[in-house]
Amino acid sequence: MSGTAWLQLTDISSSVGLLASVFGNVTLLILLCGRSVHGIGTYRYLMITFCVFSLIFTLLEKFMRPLMHHYDNTILVIQRKRFNFSNSTARIISASYCGCFAMCFVQFAVHFIYRYYVACQPDKLSYFRGRNYFYWICGMFAVALSWVAVAYFFFEEDEETQTDLELVLSTCYNLKTEDVGYVPYAFYRTINFERDIRLDNMLGVIHHLSVMQISLIAVFYFGIKTYQKIILVKGKSQRTRDLQHQFFTALVVQTTIPLIFMFIPNSVLTVAAFVDGTFGAWANVTVVNNHLYPAADPFVILFIIRGFRNTIKS
Repeated sequence: MSGTAWLQLTDISSSVGLLASVFGNVTLLILLCGRSVHGIGTYRYLMITFCVFSLIFTLLEKFMRPLMHHYDNTILVIQRKRFNFSNSTARIISASYCGCFAMCFVQFAVHFIYRYYVACQPDKLSYFRGRNYFYWICGMFAVALSWVAVAYFFFEEDEETQTDLELVLSTCYNLKTEDVGYVPYAFYRTINFERDIRLDNMLGVIHHLSVMQISLIAVFYFGIKTYQKIILVKGKSQRTRDLQHQFFTALVVQTTIPLIFMFIPNSVLTVAAFVDGTFGAWANVTVVNNHLYPAADPFVILFIIRGFRNTIKS
C-alpha cells in the first residue's frame, strides 16, 4: 500500500472518527448531565472527564493530521502543518499527541481504582469527592505532561533523523520538510560508520513503557479484585449489583479497545525499531486506529449501560 494511499486513508478515518466521536461523546455528556442513570455517584464525573478528553484528543488529531512511518531504526511521528508555525511549536503539538497515549492508559487505571473502592472499600469513596477528585485530575494530567516533556526533550531532531525524514517524505508521501513537524523515536545513531545506542532516547522509551506497564498492572490488579468482590457480594440489592456488573463490563471492554488498537501496535513498532524491523508506511495502521478509538468508547457505554440504552430508545 503506497504512502499516498495511506494519506487518503488517514484523512478519511480522521473525518469518520471526528463525526462519530462528537456524536457519541456529546450524547453521553447530555445523558450524564441529565442523570439518566441513578446510583452512579462520583463515577459520573469520571465519565464526564473521559468524554471531554476524548473530544480534545479527536480535535487534536483532526488539527495535526498525523502520520507515522517506521524507517530503519526510527519511528517518525509526523504532523502535517495547517499553518506556517515554528518547528518548536510543531514539535510541542506532535509531543502532545504522543502524551494523549499516556492519558488514555492512566484514565483507565483510575477508573478501575474507583470501581475497586465502590465494590471493596466504599468507606474510602471520599478519596474521589470534592477537592480530592481535583487531585486525581491533576495527577493524570501530570503523567500525560511528563510524557509530552519526555517526547519533546528526549527525542530531539538531528542531522541523521532530518535526512531520514526528507527521504521518507519525498519517496512515500510527496511532502516537503517545511510542511511538517515531527518527533523522531530513534534508537541508534551512526558515528564514524558505527552504530551507537541513543541513551537519551532509550531513557525516554523506558519512561513510556513504565507509564503503560504501571497503568496496566493497576488495571489488572484492581480489576481482578473488583470482579472477585462483585461475584461474592450478597448484601446489596439486585439493582445495585446489576449496575455494578454493567459498569464493570463496560470498563473492561473500554480498556480492551485501546489495549488492542493502541498498546499492542505501538509495542510491536517499538520492538521492531529496536531489532531492525521495518514496517514503513504500514505504521499508519496505528494512526487509523487512533482516529477511530475515541469514537468507539462512548458507544460501548451507551450500549452496555441499560439506563443509557433505555433513555436513547425512549
